[in-house]
Amino acid sequence: MILKQAIFTCFFFCCITNVFSQKDSIEVKFSEIHLAISKVKDFSKGYSVSSISDTLVVRDIKSLTNILRFNSFIYFKEEGLGMVSSPSFRGTNSSQTAVLWNGININSQLLGQVDFNALSSNSYDDITVRSGGGSVLFGSGAIGGTVHLDNTIDFTTQTKHNFIGNYGSFNTKHISYQFKKATDKTHINIGLGYNASENDYKYLKSNLFNENGSFSNFNADVNFGYQFSTKSNIKLFANAFAADRNLSRTLNAPSNDSYEDFTLRNLLEWNYKLSTKELLSTKLAYLFDQFTFFDNNNNRALFSRGNTKRTLSKIDYNNFISKKIQLNGVLEFENTAAIGSTFQRQNRTIFTTILSLNHQLFKKLSYGAQFRKDYIKDFNSPFLYSLGLEYKFNSTYTLSVNTSKNFRIPTFNDLYWTPGGNPDLESENAYQFELGNKLHFKNKSFQFNTFYIKTSNLIQWLPNDSGIWSPINVNETENYGLEVSYNHKFNYGLHLFQFNINYSYTIAKNLETNKQLFLVPKHRANFLIDYNYKKITVFYQQLFNDEVSFLVDTIPYFTVANIGINYQIQSLKNQPTVGFKINNIYNTYYQNTLNRPMPGINFQITTNINF
Repeated sequence: MILKQAIFTCFFFCCITNVFSQKDSIEVKFSEIHLAISKVKDFSKGYSVSSISDTLVVRDIKSLTNILRFNSFIYFKEEGLGMVSSPSFRGTNSSQTAVLWNGININSQLLGQVDFNALSSNSYDDITVRSGGGSVLFGSGAIGGTVHLDNTIDFTTQTKHNFIGNYGSFNTKHISYQFKKATDKTHINIGLGYNASENDYKYLKSNLFNENGSFSNFNADVNFGYQFSTKSNIKLFANAFAADRNLSRTLNAPSNDSYEDFTLRNLLEWNYKLSTKELLSTKLAYLFDQFTFFDNNNNRALFSRGNTKRTLSKIDYNNFISKKIQLNGVLEFENTAAIGSTFQRQNRTIFTTILSLNHQLFKKLSYGAQFRKDYIKDFNSPFLYSLGLEYKFNSTYTLSVNTSKNFRIPTFNDLYWTPGGNPDLESENAYQFELGNKLHFKNKSFQFNTFYIKTSNLIQWLPNDSGIWSPINVNETENYGLEVSYNHKFNYGLHLFQFNINYSYTIAKNLETNKQLFLVPKHRANFLIDYNYKKITVFYQQLFNDEVSFLVDTIPYFTVANIGINYQIQSLKNQPTVGFKINNIYNTYYQNTLNRPMPGINFQITTNINF
């Protein structure tokens, strides 16, 4: 039955694309069409999308968690500095946040999430955050929001070298190097990065130290592009990441555990311009993820391990039917093989069809619609949709609205982990509605979004009657709230100022118990003040996090702030930039996860050289 449905969907997809692409009455000439189609930019009608600047990345190059914690709406549950870091959008859990690497969903097929302390900030050219449901375009888990990590390959003649060195408290070190060379035919980008720390900070308000907290990781990236002609190019993206991390003690108990990560990601992409208005892209990807857990650092012969091997192929067809209509269709096939110490080898195959449409209906009114159907053995995958509408009243004010249906498939650990796995789990389904308001002036912008999410069959791990943690489907949950952002730039002569403010209010509760879900702060805010004069930049950033509940305990609210200065030395060759940053300047005692304190006041020094 599933095979018949898949064949019918393919036939329907082909018919639709042919009907639109062969309309003789349309004669549209385009001077240029870029071969790269950005799903997050081109098909996000009614969504909140923000980009993280290179400046913000360099200031905290060693931690993608900190970059996003202080510059987005995402709440991170970090189990101590450098330990496992789980994201949360709009009160959803970490498995309901999808992370995309060059358009490929890289959420762990075992855990369902991405550990943001197992991602290297120096590996990516663009970091984009998109709030709201995105399962139609980005797959399982894209319920609360998505984070996009992209590498740029262009064919503009250039040769660049970049070196970043960072040293800080607790003997924390970062070294990264990027080489980029491009012509009108070729592009090569090679990147290397290394992080390490003894991470032995003192736990404030106690006599304890962060014992067994050291970590190190290494990443290597190679991105290559070749342009056969103005109509065709090929791109290769490759990334390897290896980490060895001890797991910190808590306030209540010491630890002797450790954890190793290894990931390998390869993506081959071919782009071809069929005509002045039609683009065809094909992708082949292979992704390998492996973890190894040691419960005794003194005897690493004893361990538990799990790994997944994913192969993915995708055909992506894009048609600019006219200057007002854009059509996109995707056919995708994915196979995942998983094996672990706690379960036998398992396989999962998914066939996917996606159809997307953008339409500028009138000068001020535009809409977007996307539809998706997955065919998965043993799971009844729902028909998904996303509908977005934008009305631009004038050059200043834009009103937007969107609604979507999203889902998440149980992971291999959810189903088969021993002890505790639950093979009877059902897929999560979520409906979302969002209303957005944008005000944009010459030097300032204001955005106000309200949202509502209703989820059925939410998968939640809880201790059962035997004390064993096991996943269950919670009947229904709802999340609602608002997000407000304000950005302002102005200058007095050579003095340039910038203010960024993000505030969120979130209610996330189990409708059966009417209680707030665990680890969801009601109020959360961050702001940044930047001052620049000639070659000097001074910045101040602050984060407020409301109290959160965890089982029968509560993690208190906290406010933490950082301050820094950067200076470009013009008298030296290549004009390097040196920076000094003080983290937690008020020496605040705070926790992101219960009984796992974060460090008090600490510093870091950074050198950034381009040549």
